[in-house]
Order: sequence, then structure tokens, then C-alpha cells
Amino acid sequence: MESSNAKVIWLFGLPSSGKTTLASSLRDSLRAEGRMVCLLDGDTLRAGVNNDLGFSDDQRAENLRRSAHIALLLAEQQITVIAAFVTPKEIHRELVQSIIGPDKLRLVHVNCPLDVCVARDVKGLYARALSNRMSSMTGVQDTFEPPAAADLTLPTHEMTVADAVAQLLVAARGWMIE
Repeated sequence: MESSNAKVIWLFGLPSSGKTTLASSLRDSLRAEGRMVCLLDGDTLRAGVNNDLGFSDDQRAENLRRSAHIALLLAEQQITVIAAFVTPKEIHRELVQSIIGPDKLRLVHVNCPLDVCVARDVKGLYARALSNRMSSMTGVQDTFEPPAAADLTLPTHEMTVADAVAQLLVAARGWMIE
């Protein structure tokens, strides 16, 4: 039996925009309410299930295809899924939506300017990319396309984490009763 309120909340944006931080906080808040929640994070899946993939356009699409199928399988088991993936191009977001479906998927653009993401970068990825020690970095060598549409946009450079999570939590609660 399919649950009408099991959703996949897909957070996307530049690296270091705050996706994982918001996803983790939302997961914790929803679990505290007694909801079954699973967090799928791009870095975690690339370290395991998708560790055979690089960052070419085709490999990015395959990473997202596999991850969307995992998210759908979980949602079909009535588990709310919070996914945090860069998902840099509109064609990638369309792929995710074609797999999960518009009734289950909610897209959240974690919107943050590149210069703020560079300043926040605790992993040093932007520094390596900007010094040409790394290629295919979204926002540097590869483009991030602003979304044509999103169910929610969070300008994380203009709000505190607590305020962004509060706004996301209100939206998520509403989506889960649709």
C-alpha cells in the first residue's frame, strides 16, 4: 500500500550551501515528532553505493538516478526521505522528478552565493578547485543552473540555520499531509 504522505524532500544547491546541515536538522526534528525518516546524503552515497562514479555529466546523472531510486523505494515504504545532493542542472532535477514522481517529490533550493560557499568550505574543495588541483567542481569548473522552479527556496546566506530549519520544518509538515 502506498502512503499519500510519504515524501522525498530533495535539498539541492552548491557545495557548502548548507544542504547537509539543514537535512540533518530536519531529520532530527521529524524523528523527535515520531516520524520515520531517512537521510540520503550525496557524500555518503558517493562513499558507498556510488563510489564507482566520478563527476562527468553522465556520471553525475547516474549518481542522481541511483539515489532517486533509493529515495523512491524508501518513500514507498512510508518513510519520509530527506535527500541532500548538489543536483547542479535542471536536467538532473527533471531526472529525479521523473523517477520519484511529482506527487512524492518536493524540491528545496538551498540558495547561497558562490563567494559565501567558498568562505564556508570546511573540506577545502573550493580552494583545490580554484588552484586547479581539482576539476569538475560545481560552481568553479562546472555550472550550477538556478532552478526553473522549486517548492521552497532557502537563502541560507540571509538567515540563521535555526530560522532555515524552522521554515523547512513548517513546509515539510504541510507536504506530509497533502
